[in-house]
Amino acid sequence: MDKLSTLPHVKEVRGQGLLVGVEFDDTISGVDVKHKCFDKKLLITAIGAHIIRMVPPLILTEEDCDKAYEIIKESVEELSK
Repeated sequence: MDKLSTLPHVKEVRGQGLLVGVEFDDTISGVDVKHKCFDKKLLITAIGAHIIRMVPPLILTEEDCDKAYEIIKESVEELSK
């Protein structure tokens, strides 16, 4: 969650356990982030206009988390241009 809060355009990161939500400011659409991540083979959901939610499996590894972070980071940076 700490790494996600360093992404550009992030207003707030909140969660409990493995359930994590990221809220973006008005310049980034959560739906657009979801579609970019899907194109890169990462499944996340968009909640409302500016929030994404991640509910990973319990067998998640730290390597999986790092890979997901990189995909989300790339997607947000592409949308920021």
